[in-house]
Amino acid sequence: MNLTPNMKTLLAAVLADVRRLEAVPDRPSPGMDREQWYALWRERQEYVQFGVRHDLDRWLGHAPTPSESAVFSRALRNLEALDLVARISRWGGGRTSHVQLTDTGRAAMAALLKDLAPPARTSEMGTTGSRNPRLPNGH
Repeated sequence: MNLTPNMKTLLAAVLADVRRLEAVPDRPSPGMDREQWYALWRERQEYVQFGVRHDLDRWLGHAPTPSESAVFSRALRNLEALDLVARISRWGGGRTSHVQLTDTGRAAMAALLKDLAPPARTSEMGTTGSRNPRLPNGH
């Protein structure tokens, strides 16, 4: 699957939100501000029902320009066409309010994260770890 950098940015941001919301505890942790926990807990309940909030500001780390809004809207529409995400309109109409990763989208993210993982460190002999594939039994 050939994803554009904008598509990868959106998928990674949605996955980060999914992980963040799935990690919210059912009860406030010791030392956690109860109001802050409650706001996160409500957002998690919203996530369970609708998906993650469509929040391009948070996903990009800045307020998007009109051009960025159009580009990322198109990228999101293309991700939906590839069955990687589902766009949800909580209040009806055409404006996307929430985004859900599909099963196909979760599998694509797993593959993308695997590709982005740093390669294993190699020793001077060009092997990983203490095993030498050139010798019998790898030693």
